[in-house]
Amino acid sequence: MGNAQYFSLLHFSNTMKKSFTLAALGLLTATSFSASAQIVLDGKVAATEIGTGTNRYQLAGTYAGTHSVTGKGLQSLYVGASSTKLYVMLVGSAETATDYPGYVVYLNVPGKAGVAAGTQLKGGSAGDSPLKHTPTMDMETDYGVRATLSPSNMTDVYYSFVDYTSGNTAPVADSYQGAGKKDGTALTFSATTGPFTGTRVALVKSADLTAATTAGTGLEMEFDLAAMGLTASSQINLMVGYVKDGGAFTSDVLPQVVGQTTDLGSSPNFSTLAGRQNVTYNLSTGILANRNAIASALKFNVYPNPSAGTAQVSYQVPNGQQDVQMEVFNCLGQRVQQLSLGRRSGTQVQPLEALQAGSYFVKLRVGDQTTAQQLSVL
Repeated sequence: MGNAQYFSLLHFSNTMKKSFTLAALGLLTATSFSASAQIVLDGKVAATEIGTGTNRYQLAGTYAGTHSVTGKGLQSLYVGASSTKLYVMLVGSAETATDYPGYVVYLNVPGKAGVAAGTQLKGGSAGDSPLKHTPTMDMETDYGVRATLSPSNMTDVYYSFVDYTSGNTAPVADSYQGAGKKDGTALTFSATTGPFTGTRVALVKSADLTAATTAGTGLEMEFDLAAMGLTASSQINLMVGYVKDGGAFTSDVLPQVVGQTTDLGSSPNFSTLAGRQNVTYNLSTGILANRNAIASALKFNVYPNPSAGTAQVSYQVPNGQQDVQMEVFNCLGQRVQQLSLGRRSGTQVQPLEALQAGSYFVKLRVGDQTTAQQLSVL
């Protein structure tokens, strides 16, 4: 980069906090900005807030493809942390003229015993909350949070949470936390004890996804680390979604379901989908473990591919002994094989036999890391 370009960027970052396209948001880094910049809870992500290290957002996922609700849904997910706070930013557009759509965020945090991966959530008790839906996650689920937007002629956004560490017996308590506004004004949750003490949220509405992407606006959330039982070196999992009035998932979830163009419905089973339907974020390193990164770390391979009915799965179990599970799903999402392989360590090879001709997804879970690979049988 030439001097003129560098100083132009530096001047730009110090004088403006305005609209940025998604491309600009992804390219600008912390090295371009003042070290004093930090995340501001205002319902939008600015270029000065994106980068690496503390008080910076990191891009965790983007939605690329057809949205089941035209002009509405999710565009991107950012995650960041300071020494005392966890930040989650959803860039998207949710508001409609007559309905009450919204966003949901599901979290898995260390040291809690929530609902195990692959177990259907029973849903919240509030009839007007989307958290009454009953998805099955591919991560342990400890908490769910929702933001429901009122119609476009109203100004309110309604917030509540469910706590699955207290059980998964229907209906699960859905704790209302108050009504915020659509102009970026911060709201503090009403909880005075428990994991959501001190939680703050801010939302900025937009006409459509194009406007939201350009301005970097949507739902921004700030969680208190101490209240959540987190430390500056904790690792969390999360998934987010755009839901319709009533709680049905649209096509828009992050991580994205590749090829999904229709609504996922009220009871999607994310544990049977190929790949990994949650993001892993380490508060200390800021590293986001995506599907490709996990597959690479586990040295996961299925061969020969295509096969004639018998294949081998090779993988590496890092960091001592860990529980290993393997599942095979056909193209309809039906599980055709399930192998609980117990605690393993080091390099492993597992045969898959008696597979009929067709397309399959081989899903591998090592400890809390999950990845998958497609297999064709001739």
